[in-house]
Amino acid sequence: MVKILHISDAHGERDLIDKLKNLMGTIDIITVGGDFEDIGILDLLSKLGKPVYAVLGNMDPLGIRVRISKYLIEGRIIDIGKDLYLAGYPIEIKAVERLGRKLIVLSHYPPYDCKVDMAWGGRHIGSKAVREFIERAKPLVMLTGHVHESPGIDDIGGTVVVNPGPFYEGRYAIVHISEYGAIKVELGRL
Repeated sequence: MVKILHISDAHGERDLIDKLKNLMGTIDIITVGGDFEDIGILDLLSKLGKPVYAVLGNMDPLGIRVRISKYLIEGRIIDIGKDLYLAGYPIEIKAVERLGRKLIVLSHYPPYDCKVDMAWGGRHIGSKAVREFIERAKPLVMLTGHVHESPGIDDIGGTVVVNPGPFYEGRYAIVHISEYGAIKVELGRL
């Protein structure tokens, strides 16, 4: 079994990180779906004793890329053990298509036209490119963020899509993946 703690959209909120300590017992890795805005957040998360992997969000200045490169996985594939791989979106389809149901993808943006990309008023604001990526690569799980109004879980062609909601509100997700590929997602709030 692999357990992933996924957060997104901290928007500089450091004070809640300490409260995550209580969740760390059986967590294997921490993923951050961008919009942390304060690069110190990633360092604080790494002090929880688990590997931290992140992608940039639309509110993260591009100039910080070099300073946080040890956490960033955009365009990369990481072997997280138990025959599972974590990739940071954007990434080339050809790089991941062979992994299929062994692949977990981390993206700031959710796919377009699903339960986790709806802004106020019911307008879908997700990424059409992410949607196409899911439909072609068919990963096991897609971890997202960006849309604060739509925390939740969806299924697109067998891919479980998770948006924990904004961490600045204390929201997080724990994704359990069994050795058989069964997925259980817990959405929580600190």
